Amino acid sequence: MAVVFTAGMFMSIMDTQIVNVALASLGRDFSATPAQVQWVITGYLMSIAASIPLSGWLGDRLGTTRVYLASLAAFGASSALCAAAQSLPELVGARILQGLGAGFMMPVAMAMLYRAYPPRRRVHIARMITRVTVLAPATAPVIGGALIAGLSWHWIFLINVPVACAALVFGLLFLPRTPPADPQPFDLPGFVLASAGLASALYCVSTGPTAGWTAPATAGTGVFGALALAVFARHSLRSPRPVLRLRLLGDRLFRTCCLMIGCSTTAFFGSLVFTALYVQEGRGVSALTSGLTTFPEAVAIGLSSQVVARLYPRVGPRRLIAAGFLGLVVVNVALSTAGGSTSLWLVRGLMFAIGLAVSYVMLPVQAAAYARISPVDTGHATAIFTAGQRSAGAMGVALLSAVLAAGSGDQVRAPVSAFHAVYLTSAGVAFLGLLFALTVRDADAASTMGAEHGEARLRSE
Repeated sequence: MAVVFTAGMFMSIMDTQIVNVALASLGRDFSATPAQVQWVITGYLMSIAASIPLSGWLGDRLGTTRVYLASLAAFGASSALCAAAQSLPELVGARILQGLGAGFMMPVAMAMLYRAYPPRRRVHIARMITRVTVLAPATAPVIGGALIAGLSWHWIFLINVPVACAALVFGLLFLPRTPPADPQPFDLPGFVLASAGLASALYCVSTGPTAGWTAPATAGTGVFGALALAVFARHSLRSPRPVLRLRLLGDRLFRTCCLMIGCSTTAFFGSLVFTALYVQEGRGVSALTSGLTTFPEAVAIGLSSQVVARLYPRVGPRRLIAAGFLGLVVVNVALSTAGGSTSLWLVRGLMFAIGLAVSYVMLPVQAAAYARISPVDTGHATAIFTAGQRSAGAMGVALLSAVLAAGSGDQVRAPVSAFHAVYLTSAGVAFLGLLFALTVRDADAASTMGAEHGEARLRSE
């Protein structure tokens, strides 16, 4: 089961980042402007945002295994269409189809995993999910750069096809068939509001840094998205059977975990994306060297997740998460002092340290988030959690892009000094996450820590 889910989640998350390194090649091949090529990313993100709200209801209606395998097949087929695209509109259309598959894939997979394993074993599930959600974007620049340098941009999509086919065959043979839950009426108004609101908000934050925040399309979609999401929140809390049960955010631990994953995702993507930009634009190195400079983050996560998984039952989530956020604050402050002649090996060492810190946040958050969520509500909870995580990643990058643009002024290439403010802003977001972490009660997550350690922590509080 874990193998099938790991393959699907890795592909869907990596494809959010791997296309970044191909934008220049796509622009040359299709004779398109950067703004036009940006739709290859924007269309994918908007499609994911539109489909996530439907994932919980669809999984309950049709059965999670059936929905997951269908989304895996759709992702593989649309990846082949992306690779075969002969024009930019064809590629954007195929990316929208690919985003639909990716949007269903991750929340449904997470729901299946958390339902299949008892709470005391969720730290092991969280370790696997953390590795995938962090390793995929961290390795994407290296994989993408190598494929484009050695082959062509077509291969960043084509590589998904054999992986998707193998995972699909494996899933058909070995995944247990989950029966549908009690059928519920489809909440069409809620779905329209949630999908339109999320898609509009992500369009705004995706195009704002390049088109300008005051551009009519950017400002208009931003206002519309905010209004649609506000109306959706009101509708969801009043509806007896909403498409997404936002009332689950009334659970203190789940709500706090959603806030913390947003802060950690922003700080993580901030370090990943803007360190790559810092060494490329500020230092003038190649895209592949840039990817290799940020890659130590992935190595650290692979190593430290083993340690965090062993500590979690004994220490509990609060101390681990707080330590991780504190590490993110310290390392981002250290990165804010990097200059034009700072050794790249020092930068790589700091990226390794960020990987260590991120593991101490994301793994405990993933393990504790659903401790008090019932199996019936798990599908909706994972959809909310995933939507928040994906949105935080996009909005965090947009926020830090605005900070970078403000520090760059009219210069074509961002100076090294402009990145100092970016890292300090990222440190501020991590400090906010630290404040949230200090409000976590280990007793609320006792069921995920194992009987012996959970009861000991409960007595201590």
